[in-house]
Amino acid sequence: MLVKKILIDLDGVLNEYGKDTFNENHIPEIRAGAYEFLETLSQCAELYLFTSRNLMLATKWLISNNLDKFFKDVTNVKY
Repeated sequence: MLVKKILIDLDGVLNEYGKDTFNENHIPEIRAGAYEFLETLSQCAELYLFTSRNLMLATKWLISNNLDKFFKDVTNVKY
């Protein structure tokens, strides 16, 4: 069976990125509707977090917002 895989960006998609000054050591609060968005998507695809942020920080943020259960893995992008 073919399983869809979806990469989800962190900043501006799952959090309130852009409302405050950027701080590489702080991830803004969860965006309204993000939990429900991931819950629905996770029922039909494997989700992967796609971010250029520190992986440990991003993972802790997912856990603290109870979103980690929706993700198969966290992927880090280096520019």
